[in-house]
Amino acid sequence: MALVEDTAAAVDTIAAHVVDVELSDAVGPLQRTTPDGSTADEAWLLLRLDGEPVGWEVVPLPEQGIPADELQRLLDRRWGDVVRRRRAGAPGFAEVHARHLAVAPRASVVLCTRERPEALAVCLESLTAQDHPDFAVWVVDNAPVTTATADVVAGFAGRLDVRYVVEPRPGLSRARNRALQEPLEGEVVAWIDDDEVADPMWLSELTRALTERPQAAAVSGLVVPAELATRAQVWFEQFGGHSKGRGFTAADFGPGSGDRQSPLYPLPPFGVGANMAFRTSALRAVGGFDAALGAGTLTHGAEDTRVFTDLLRSGRPTLYRPSAVTRHFHRRDVAGLRRQMEGYGTGLTAFYTSLIVDSPLVLLRLAALAGRAVRDMTSSDSLRVSGLAADFPAELLSANRAGMLRGPGAYLRQRRLDRRDAGLPTAGPGTGDGGWRPTKVVHWDLDGADGPVLDDEDVARYGAVQFVARRGARPVALFTLPLPEALDRATRDAALERPAEPSPGVPPAAEGPLPSVSVVVPTMLERPAGLSRCLRALLDQELAPVEVLVVDNRPGTPDGDAAAAVPELGDPRVRLLRQPVPGISAARNRGVAEAAGAVVAFTDDDVEADRHWIRALAERFATEPTLDGLGGLVVPSELETPAQELFERHSGGSAKVLTPETFRLERPRAWSWHPARYRVLVQRRVDGVLRTVRTHSLYQLGTFMGANMAFRATALRAQGPFDQALGTGTPSRGGEDVDMVVRMLASGRVLGYEPSAITGHAHRRSDAELARQMAGYGTGFTALLTAVVTRDPRHLVGLAHAALTVARGRLRPRDPGVTTLLEGLPPELRRLRLRGMVSGPRAYLTARSKETS
Repeated sequence: MALVEDTAAAVDTIAAHVVDVELSDAVGPLQRTTPDGSTADEAWLLLRLDGEPVGWEVVPLPEQGIPADELQRLLDRRWGDVVRRRRAGAPGFAEVHARHLAVAPRASVVLCTRERPEALAVCLESLTAQDHPDFAVWVVDNAPVTTATADVVAGFAGRLDVRYVVEPRPGLSRARNRALQEPLEGEVVAWIDDDEVADPMWLSELTRALTERPQAAAVSGLVVPAELATRAQVWFEQFGGHSKGRGFTAADFGPGSGDRQSPLYPLPPFGVGANMAFRTSALRAVGGFDAALGAGTLTHGAEDTRVFTDLLRSGRPTLYRPSAVTRHFHRRDVAGLRRQMEGYGTGLTAFYTSLIVDSPLVLLRLAALAGRAVRDMTSSDSLRVSGLAADFPAELLSANRAGMLRGPGAYLRQRRLDRRDAGLPTAGPGTGDGGWRPTKVVHWDLDGADGPVLDDEDVARYGAVQFVARRGARPVALFTLPLPEALDRATRDAALERPAEPSPGVPPAAEGPLPSVSVVVPTMLERPAGLSRCLRALLDQELAPVEVLVVDNRPGTPDGDAAAAVPELGDPRVRLLRQPVPGISAARNRGVAEAAGAVVAFTDDDVEADRHWIRALAERFATEPTLDGLGGLVVPSELETPAQELFERHSGGSAKVLTPETFRLERPRAWSWHPARYRVLVQRRVDGVLRTVRTHSLYQLGTFMGANMAFRATALRAQGPFDQALGTGTPSRGGEDVDMVVRMLASGRVLGYEPSAITGHAHRRSDAELARQMAGYGTGFTALLTAVVTRDPRHLVGLAHAALTVARGRLRPRDPGVTTLLEGLPPELRRLRLRGMVSGPRAYLTARSKETS
């Protein structure tokens, strides 16, 4: 047996030596004092056979040490049968491992770190010794305050295929999810922490497990102590360490395996963030890691447990392979261990809270397991405490239980904090220096011969590129990549492999002629340059509108010649109308009254319509004769300021729908108290049949905006005019577009959403403009609710149902296409919006009284 001393830091007197022993070789003597000068009363022997770990042997160390022959006899007596049984099987571990190395696939290793350069260097050094033949390393620097991490990574260039990525927001889950946004190479992504050292066979054993079990989604390995210098480190191992009692026997969990253990309790003996690997596609399919769990958050941990549980609950097997070994440097001091134990308790109950928040029915299964959990908490012979030594401090168990009490509240608070912080502008991707940089918006036609045009000036000016990827007129993906990575075609192609929405397939062809379309553009002529761009885009449409009606909504008799400020108003295809009654609703109604087209489309003077916009609207109306209205996709035309970026985040850039949908009330003629009267069915066409994919409240539809909507003229006129007490230019400041949608759906009409009808909106550039806009949105929303209740008090019942739905799901991520009120806003804008919401009812009633007086 070969004796290999662990390389722990020199300490005069330590708790135990940690030693690797190879059972296939001759063993040497064990001494109380090692060459580094450290002395211990016992040794923890990690026993291996041909490199494969098979178990621990803890031996006391007498003053004179243990001679080689005595140690040999001890190990032969206790482990001889194990060696003979394993040797009887063929092929052996070494042979199987060597076979895999010959075919091992390329893989990615992710290492998330924050301001621990010394530990990071040790971990990276261990990765240089991996026997896996082909892998890349991604180091994610989480919320850095110095360049120390970047400097360490730079020092390994040439020795490792290593890449450096910054995640400016603190939190381990955020750092992990940032890695998942990268073009990770290979089918497998492995994870290791910066306070660990990887065994030379670590990565190859993880990839071997997933290669041998193609149906498995994940695998975890054995985590052993890198040192046991203090009693605190020994106590941590007694409590389960990072291996949590997993032992030295390989195991499979999930469908088709012999293990029928619940994935909910006790926490299954698989999966630890310090030593795990996933099929990258499976990890992305479950949404990555919960950002409200993990180190760096109020919950302190359990993001790894949640992912493994999600995979098991979705029917994907997971594996445990002790042959994949990492060594962890445990907390040395009792105070640090106490915090860790408390954090484990917090993470445990936060984990269960996260499951309940996302799937309330899991409570039923947890209730069935509660009795066993109570017994384990109180019984002295439970697995949880039976391995503890007599000197294990009771205060550590108390700290663990105290953390459990805090877990649910910590998770809920973290979710709220994440929602608040989601709207704060941060350093632009790829800036590296912490300064904000704008994002370039690029439309990329995937059917074109060339990719998007980006040059050196773009790299110098922008921190990232937001791609609107399309095939002809149809958008297929929205994603953002940092510069200069966005210049690389392979990186862009990798991002396209995970589109936000599944492909809707080939749309049905329109039968007969397309309907004629009139476009109405209300304006106060305060933005002549914007109006000019808007009109140029409309006059350059692939399918020409029958007319463009520009409604001048300036009160009184305006001074100056509008055509002089906006030359496009002189085009014969453009008609300039006057509506001195203030308010965008009055301007819209004036346009509807004059429109000659079968369809009336609306946009604003700060919007540029895509060249296919009118054709996309007309074709959808032609293919679905039952539709009375359509909304389209609104993307930013620019993201040049922090205010614009914040608005885009808040308005739902990541939740925009890319699949055509149809909306109708579930039961518009139901009794007034019935929720189906106020619930919208969202349907998609599957194999030629409309199928319901989700539902939401009548008052939450967010895919209709005045910047991009159209209605059949007959339906619009039959429904009645836009409410002139709502909208920009009135005390209500908004809500007229959503009000029309609510009225149409409530009356039994069918509406739709067409993502191929794209417009680009110029968001407010300054913080002051954005603040006014957010306050106005708040006023407009409650003014809208006041309007619908004033016209039909039965909507009070619908609003009560909606309020209950919001209360039950307020911690969930909102569905695509659903409006958001306060989600993602920083505190000052949230206060402004709330203040606006308080003033909305009075604003509407004031505007209505002026209208009727």
